[in-house]
Amino acid sequence: MSDWNSNQYMKFGAERTQPSIDLISRIADSAPKRILDIGCGPGNSTHRLAEQFPDAEILGVDYSEDMLKKAKATYPELKFEQSCMPDDLDKLDGKFDLIFSNACIHWIPDHESLIPAIFDKLGNGGVLAVQIPYIQKAPFYRLLNLLVNTVEWKKLSSIHNFHNLMPEDYYDILSGLSKNFNIWETTYYHTVESHGGVIEWYKGSGLRPYLDMLSDKERPEFIADLTEIIAENFPHRDNGKIILKMPRLFFTAKK
Repeated sequence: MSDWNSNQYMKFGAERTQPSIDLISRIADSAPKRILDIGCGPGNSTHRLAEQFPDAEILGVDYSEDMLKKAKATYPELKFEQSCMPDDLDKLDGKFDLIFSNACIHWIPDHESLIPAIFDKLGNGGVLAVQIPYIQKAPFYRLLNLLVNTVEWKKLSSIHNFHNLMPEDYYDILSGLSKNFNIWETTYYHTVESHGGVIEWYKGSGLRPYLDMLSDKERPEFIADLTEIIAENFPHRDNGKIILKMPRLFFTAKK
């Protein structure tokens, strides 16, 4: 899969940052000395962590060179490193008081092993705080799955780029790790100007592997078909704009 495009991703920077702000608010009464931000992307979540915990030592890690370049340029006062999770966990020195991850781990397989491995990097009393898109409930992905299972786009049905589990599965994993954990979901009602705006949002995230698999000729044909099915299911509101519902799942756990 091609590298992330930080500029495309940050076309909706405020909307993408809001879940990290909301997650931080749930742990605002803690006082971590060392923080790890897994999947820091262009540094927007790391910056918010630094604002909330100004005395903490914070490390943002991501696999994408483009995202890290953007993060380092935008927030030169913060520390960022390239890292692949969970393979590079053992390369990180010591334990952390807070391990934070906003919209990242759904890209990583085997959460039954991943979450315990991340949790193991917490010191006693440390907190794990995670947000992931609730893919199973997202209207866009329901429509995308319908389209890629049509005859014309069947080859795209082989793509399985998300690995998030159901909330009940996370409950079982977390209950085996902690006696103090919380799980909740929030649906954000984002606004875009047009049906093309829905496409632009997902070009920065979940559509990337699908577009990568297509030829230069196929790509606009696929986007046209996707826009058509979106237009049938995402009506214009009274002000002419489009509501983009974004369900997200959150959990925190204390060691």
